[in-house]
Amino acid sequence: MKKHIYALTTAFWFVLLVAVASGCDEQVDPVLGTDQAFTFYGFFNPQGDTQSVRIYPIEGTLERTVAEPLDATVTSTNKETGEVIEWRDSIITFRDGNVGHVFYSKFRADHDTRYTLEAVTRNGRNSYVDIRTPPDGEVEITNLFSARSSVIVEMTYTRTPKILQTASIYTVRVLFPDGTGSTTVRVTIRSSQIEQISDDVWKVTIMPSFDIGSIFTALALRPGRDEVFLDEIEVRAFIVSKEWESPIGVFDPELLVQPGTFSNVENGFGFVSGGYYDSFSFQIDDESARNAGFSVE
Repeated sequence: MKKHIYALTTAFWFVLLVAVASGCDEQVDPVLGTDQAFTFYGFFNPQGDTQSVRIYPIEGTLERTVAEPLDATVTSTNKETGEVIEWRDSIITFRDGNVGHVFYSKFRADHDTRYTLEAVTRNGRNSYVDIRTPPDGEVEITNLFSARSSVIVEMTYTRTPKILQTASIYTVRVLFPDGTGSTTVRVTIRSSQIEQISDDVWKVTIMPSFDIGSIFTALALRPGRDEVFLDEIEVRAFIVSKEWESPIGVFDPELLVQPGTFSNVENGFGFVSGGYYDSFSFQIDDESARNAGFSVE
């Protein structure tokens, strides 16, 4: 997203891939009798310099693979430019002894662009998926309500197909018990509200006056006795393509990894789309910080 008057950073998102990698091998139902070649899980990140996708072979069942290269040539094709890139296999052994193949390629995917990801075996069996990455949108604070013990901040995201989840990171300073100085810490709170306003327009609402209770609890501080000074709030939103529509209404990895439950892969199983984390940082005025329950110097 473009920068307005607030700091803007991005971070690579790996949650779905990690969830599948750590929990899928022994919990996926068998897929006996299928001609499908592969299962894919991952996403194209237009804010990341490296793209990664987990790929499983299908050989009667989704195999617990061995630590050797997968019989697959994996490529991505930019449907706008025609550029074809071959991906490399990386073999990962997890704590439980299961082995996984994470194919990756070092390139930055373009925003709002169609891609095809394909895996082909030596004998010609293939699976592929067509995806579109989300646009590079914009975000701004559109409302800040401030009254005693009630502070609400509303942000509007435009050119945004879907916001899947958010987190608020509060950067605060707390005093040392002996009064000799202070330390700065970051506390992550997941209490924001996400609402779709119209096509490609979303609203995210946070309540610092509510979140401060979680901050005191996380830092083991005493409201009314210990002082907490607010330096900055960062709202991190996971912005995804419109394909992210769970048929079960929620993104539960234990359910979504079941073959056929949530799949957009042709001649295969799994899910691949586009997504990235957008981080939007801002400060609130002293009066609003005080109304929210923070100390002000």
